[in-house]
Amino acid sequence: MHRVEVAFSDKSLDSAGLGAKSDIEEDLGIGKIEEAKFSEIYYIDAAGITQSELEDIASKVFTDPLCQRFSIDKDLIANFKVYIEIRLHPDVTDNVGIVALEGIEDFLGRKIEGNVRTARRYYFTGAVSKQDAERIARQLFANELIETFSIGEKSG
Repeated sequence: MHRVEVAFSDKSLDSAGLGAKSDIEEDLGIGKIEEAKFSEIYYIDAAGITQSELEDIASKVFTDPLCQRFSIDKDLIANFKVYIEIRLHPDVTDNVGIVALEGIEDFLGRKIEGNVRTARRYYFTGAVSKQDAERIARQLFANELIETFSIGEKSG
């Protein structure tokens, strides 16, 4: 399985990150966050895609080269204290993932055996704790009836 992560190159274009920071401050009263950054993640579980094709898919199917950047199989955002990743439960239809797979197949000109699942990730800097992140995820970001979330911290 490969993970393609896509985010805006310029933080002023990251309306989801800017909006998340504002919502966290206003709705939850957590003012410890210096910056919030948003990324979209595509988990590609498909055989028969070469590394070169994966690079092309990431750069030409999932990314707008004028305003976005991507990474493959590593975190795209380096400067963070904690992140929250939200995914649909495995038994919930991932329509964005279905369309992403169709886009890959159209781009490659062949059918692909496998699937694509998507996630959204928010990276935070500042004095935000893992407990704050869990509160943010539960009360603001994740609908736990259909979604699950994980929290990660920067190591080192």
